[in-house]
Amino acid sequence: MKHFTPVSVLPILPLYEEFKNLLDNKIIQWNGRAQICVNSIPGHEDDTSFGAGSLLYDWADYYDNKKSNKSQMDIKLREVPLKEEDFTELCTPFKGTLFEEIYSKLKIYYNLGRIRIMESKPKTCLTWHTDPSTRIHFPLKTQDGCLMIIEDEVMHIPQNEWWHTNTKVQHTALNGSKESRYHLVVSLIGQ
Repeated sequence: MKHFTPVSVLPILPLYEEFKNLLDNKIIQWNGRAQICVNSIPGHEDDTSFGAGSLLYDWADYYDNKKSNKSQMDIKLREVPLKEEDFTELCTPFKGTLFEEIYSKLKIYYNLGRIRIMESKPKTCLTWHTDPSTRIHFPLKTQDGCLMIIEDEVMHIPQNEWWHTNTKVQHTALNGSKESRYHLVVSLIGQ
């Protein structure tokens, strides 16, 4: 496969159990979004939603006021766009967890951008799009029917495996199952 490469330098840890524990104890929350940030920019370490979504658009107002009938057309550009390389700090809720251990290991091997836990709800599909950098995916929880499509390649990334993906070309992800799928997604700088 030309767009999917296994990664063997990173440890396999029970991250899904750690993630569920953090959610169940309300240490982290979805806050109306399908992403939870593991790292952030200096000064925003306590905000696991800062950096979710686009780096160009400020989605915070949209999610904070979702009940006010704002449409996605009302989303404003950030005055100063964020950059992947700005995300240098582990978010406070992940300190002392297995996610901190993984963050430390990732920093040894890669120039890191954002690291996020992404939810793909049942019976959903992302738009066909490109990303500015490649990504590493680690499925925390996945099942049959969860697929990633990069150009003409289709793959179900197995749970508890690290995979480097070329997301700089057209791709999508779909969840055709009846359960949510959760991936730890690592943006790489200069890859």
